[in-house]
Amino acid sequence: MNITNLCDKINLQPEIKSCVIEFANGFDFSIVANQLRDFQNYEKMSKALAEIQTILREDTDNIKILACMLKASADVYEIYKDKGISDEIYFATMKCYTRFIDETSQMTGKLYFDRYWWTTRQAGCHLFRIGELEYEMKHIEENIVIGIHIPSDVDFSPSAIDNSLASAKHFFATYYPELSNAEYRCHSWLLDRQLKEMLNDNSNILSFQYRFEIFDEGEISTDFIEWLYNTRTTDYDNLPENTSLQRNMKKHIFSGGVIRNAYGRLKL
Repeated sequence: MNITNLCDKINLQPEIKSCVIEFANGFDFSIVANQLRDFQNYEKMSKALAEIQTILREDTDNIKILACMLKASADVYEIYKDKGISDEIYFATMKCYTRFIDETSQMTGKLYFDRYWWTTRQAGCHLFRIGELEYEMKHIEENIVIGIHIPSDVDFSPSAIDNSLASAKHFFATYYPELSNAEYRCHSWLLDRQLKEMLNDNSNILSFQYRFEIFDEGEISTDFIEWLYNTRTTDYDNLPENTSLQRNMKKHIFSGGVIRNAYGRLKL
């Protein structure tokens, strides 16, 4: 796998792809080879990212760091092949780049890569898209748990989530057998219990929430604004009211309410 092939397979936006290829063709990746490999070490990936950014210096459009992420992601294709993990999962995982750029474009009007702080996980082979959800092998103190992440393009129907969870458990039992009995956790505003007051009983969001035992109410956050309203604005007056959840959440905010990113563990 190389950067060009990967860009083609994930349908990276043509304007972004051409800039990435131009930079990659003139860049000596051996300069950052050690750091790109360090993405594969969970404890080292954040430091490796900072070191790469220092080496790249000015990168106002983030094309340089995107190219490095794609290079690391292309390199870990060999890990997938060695383990026997399917191309379907590999490319579904790596389509995060295209999705992230689309999301930022919808919110800002500019094609731009700004999730480099997150994609060390994909580039380091720590996170996989399996069906509708993403699953991260998270190192928490002395343990590894499976962190569940919810992509913006998720089919949140109960059957789709059932299929994803079942496939994930089979995936880790097959390719990472040491994690066969690992705990599955989720950290999200979607687990805030207050949502029960804003949604119908047959809501797909509540169906997802009920799968978890909430063990920590979590920290107050405004992350939900970006995902629920597709904007990064702090002008709450102009938040859209196209869905009942958007309307009820807006009332909640203006009445002085807050939303927390709660922590839950998947019920057995």
